[in-house]
Amino acid sequence: MQKHHILYLAITALTLGGCGSASNSLANAITDPFTPKEGGYRQLSNIGSDEFTRTGLLPGAASKIQVTDDQFINTPNHVKDYSSRDAIPLGHKRQNAFTALPYVLKNAANQEIENGVLEVYKQSYSAVVGAQLHSRTEPGHPATQTRDFYVRSIQGEFTNNLPTQGIINYKGRAMAGSDNQSNGLNYQIDYGARRGHGSITGLNGFGNIDLADAPITPNPHGHNVINGAANSATHGVGSYELGIFGPQANEIAGKAHFNNQPNKEVGFAGGRVN
Repeated sequence: MQKHHILYLAITALTLGGCGSASNSLANAITDPFTPKEGGYRQLSNIGSDEFTRTGLLPGAASKIQVTDDQFINTPNHVKDYSSRDAIPLGHKRQNAFTALPYVLKNAANQEIENGVLEVYKQSYSAVVGAQLHSRTEPGHPATQTRDFYVRSIQGEFTNNLPTQGIINYKGRAMAGSDNQSNGLNYQIDYGARRGHGSITGLNGFGNIDLADAPITPNPHGHNVINGAANSATHGVGSYELGIFGPQANEIAGKAHFNNQPNKEVGFAGGRVN
């Protein structure tokens, strides 16, 4: 009887240990998408191309972007030019928070063609980058003031092996300008059905945004993405696209644009909460 009792205790301990490992794995996948913290996605790479925005931060292979980062003051990286071969460091920036980086876009002749502020929102495994334009310049002409906002980059560590079942909810933030940001992203993916849908609220001038139900499909690079219809209560119909990032489908990041407001795009990113 005593041997049986010892064997039962050993099996129970192993079983509980296995459950604990599974619970810890799930706990690591679940995030708090609204609390800023250290660490996370370390750099903006491939700044001359992008799987979602095509051109990335640069309009051409010979162009450059000059970025000012006041956390690097009194160092060579304080005001620095980056080409398509370079990566912009982000490891010192907090995740789950917006970071504003003034920038100047230059053509192949090193002439300014655009300036403004990069609005970077990074998570543990991904980042979305918006450009709040201040002015555009045609060589030989005065600068033209503008308040256009475009999502210039969506990047990260794509999820290679998606869950095969279960519904995962994501919550996070959205932006449509330096002064237009919200905590109103809600998105749900049914991994059994391989479909997702959601909404964005709280952005000035857009009203409620519906991100319609759409399937998960591979993009030309073999990464899992969702492309669907978007509808703004103010601006009407448009479309959205997002990627799924992290080893356990931890995050999503994407953008939406609307046919009647082509110069005001919406960037969004969120982490799983279940």
